[in-house]
Amino acid sequence: MPTLRIKLPNHMEVTHQLSGERISIGRRPDNMIQVMDRSVSGHHAEFIAADGHYRLHDLGSTNLTFINGEPVSDFHLHHACPISFGTVECFFDPLGAAPAEALLTREQLEKDAAFLRADNAELQAKLTAQQRRLDMLSSARLVTGRTDSTPSVVAQDALRAVSSERDDLRHTNAGLKLELANLREELLGLCRERDVARRAVDVIQMEKIGFARELHELRGTRIKPVPPMNGAPIRAVPRPGALTSRDPASALAMLDPNATQRLALPLGAAFQPIAEILTPMRAALDRVSGVPDDDASRMELMTLATQLVDCTAALQDHPIARVAASVEALLHDLLARPGVMETATTRTVTQAIELLGRLVEPRQVERAKSLPPGSVLAVDDDAELLAMLVTSLELAQLQTTGCAEAATVLAEASGQKFDLVLLDYDLAGSMAPALCAQLRDQAAYRKTPIIFLTEANAVDGRAQASLNGGSDFLTKPVNTAELAVKAQTWIFKSQFGLL
Repeated sequence: MPTLRIKLPNHMEVTHQLSGERISIGRRPDNMIQVMDRSVSGHHAEFIAADGHYRLHDLGSTNLTFINGEPVSDFHLHHACPISFGTVECFFDPLGAAPAEALLTREQLEKDAAFLRADNAELQAKLTAQQRRLDMLSSARLVTGRTDSTPSVVAQDALRAVSSERDDLRHTNAGLKLELANLREELLGLCRERDVARRAVDVIQMEKIGFARELHELRGTRIKPVPPMNGAPIRAVPRPGALTSRDPASALAMLDPNATQRLALPLGAAFQPIAEILTPMRAALDRVSGVPDDDASRMELMTLATQLVDCTAALQDHPIARVAASVEALLHDLLARPGVMETATTRTVTQAIELLGRLVEPRQVERAKSLPPGSVLAVDDDAELLAMLVTSLELAQLQTTGCAEAATVLAEASGQKFDLVLLDYDLAGSMAPALCAQLRDQAAYRKTPIIFLTEANAVDGRAQASLNGGSDFLTKPVNTAELAVKAQTWIFKSQFGLL
């Protein structure tokens, strides 16, 4: 019978025999095999019987399912192999456990049983001693006639008080559970109303865009963005090319002043709607960065990001579609959190929007047809962080090579020309600036974007990056959504000759 041996975090191993058509695995108790580990999703994966063997199917888990170290979504298990659910290591054996393993399990069970017997005997002895003491106290109470102050009576009175208090707490707990259930029902109702309102807003936005296009065709004038009609104060819409930042240090102040003018060039039918969304996105991002509690502008920016992805969906794997999807993921992650957007993060989104404005130009559209896949060299001596960087960049469709030792960086860079270098500024021995200088000495890497990973704030990070030959910086802890946007932006700038 097939078996699954699970190595638990406390170094114990548990073996499950697999039988049945479907066997679910996850952290929740309703799974057939429950694995209590934070890296395992509530419903992580399942074994499905098929043609005399089992097929492993991942249920959209957060931390993925791995076989032989490779992430899988659906895999036929014909042979014995190691499996990992998140960080929990397992071993699948289609023929069941070997006799030696079974014998070892029985021996361990016998040892556990002997330990439990000894523990039980000790508890029985303690119970007998306490019973004798209680009998002695009861006898003393009968002899002396003291019925209200012996230790036994006091203990019983205390026990009755505790029981009464416990009953009161149970009633209070039941009331709180009922109130919590009512609050949950109310919250679900509010969530449903919010979803309906969001869909209505999306429909209204799409209708506004459609009406604006019809008006553009009738009048022959450029479409102007319409402020959101949600009861918020109406702000003046920025004219093309104008900057409206309230803060002179805003990241939008670094935009190319000719970027908006380039959007006025004749564009293809598939790219004109994209260009028309970028200008109101710049304005909404400026308002959000200047007034962080402007909920209307935050909602408008999130809606425009979703519309941008919808407009680029037909382009499939085009660089424009990939950057738009990454920008939407980053904005939805940032706007869901209250408070001020970091200046460095706003600068990342601004760079991506400016890049999209360049990529819709006809000459860049032609270049994209023969564009090779982007490649990244990620350098970090922290093994866990390096693995996270490689996985995040691979999910962004960027071929990534991880390098944990500074001594091998130049050899890796010489063996392959990378489009981007991700370099930890805090490498042991302060080697990052020297490595960056040695890479810049090579002709192939004089203009290659180099992004430093740094613990510093925005000002210090930009200073470190510029003074030591870097192109940009990314602060730790690394936001994987921002990492994808920044990496794609710099790679496409390099590949399209926009540096």
